Amino acid sequence: MRYCPKCGKENSDTAEFCRHCGERMAGVTYVKPRGSEWNAGRVIVTIIGALMVFTAFGLIMGGGSLRALSGTIMDEDGYIVSGLERLSTDSYAMVVQDLDIHIDYEASRVLRAMGGDIVFKLEARSRDPSKPVFLGVTQDQYASTYLGQVEYDRLVSGRWEYDPFVNDFPDYTLSRHPGQAPSGPPTMHSFWAAHQAGTGNQVLTWSPTTGSYWVVVMNEDASAVVDADVRLGVRVPLIGSLGSILLASGIVMGLIGAVILYFTVVRR
Repeated sequence: MRYCPKCGKENSDTAEFCRHCGERMAGVTYVKPRGSEWNAGRVIVTIIGALMVFTAFGLIMGGGSLRALSGTIMDEDGYIVSGLERLSTDSYAMVVQDLDIHIDYEASRVLRAMGGDIVFKLEARSRDPSKPVFLGVTQDQYASTYLGQVEYDRLVSGRWEYDPFVNDFPDYTLSRHPGQAPSGPPTMHSFWAAHQAGTGNQVLTWSPTTGSYWVVVMNEDASAVVDADVRLGVRVPLIGSLGSILLASGIVMGLIGAVILYFTVVRR
């Protein structure tokens, strides 16, 4: 087809005069309309833009949902916490043994960049106000020296399949370790990696390092019969900020995809 040099309207290839305005068509050559055809490059770019928009939608939905959910499953300090569980024994302590932790150097760098290290939290309140509770974390060799000859209960078969909609506590059973009374109260020793003691609600926080540890709950005076309400928690920096990261990434990707589609589909 040919276009009239005067009015710009289409005419047949054999027309001598424009059928719209009568202008002579002699010497007019075919001019390909700009952007009137879809070539391979344009198709590929359009597909990329569409994929970016759909991916952005998923990121925005996921990020928004995660941010909303984080407010439900986390406490005011950003910890994912278990339900409150009563732990009771007529022995001198309750312990979790062989807590093997390996901290990868590169992973720890990433976590610090995201806002800090992984932090464990142990809360406990003695059900007997006259007996202050003691919470402690120490390496295996120190715990074995202090409690190796002591009667205590070991929490075994622990498994925590966390459900944010159920105020649960890890499954466990107690196994009795025979022995005698401790040589002295736990607070007289300095080998604890972290410890907390007192009446009322006691909160122990601990940023773990590589090693094998025991977690100990006992009375501050090392007396028998430990009875306390206990709650566990963990704070992972990535969880708190992941929703915001996904949301921001989705918005940026969506804007880029929308611009691509505008120039390849709408503005031709």
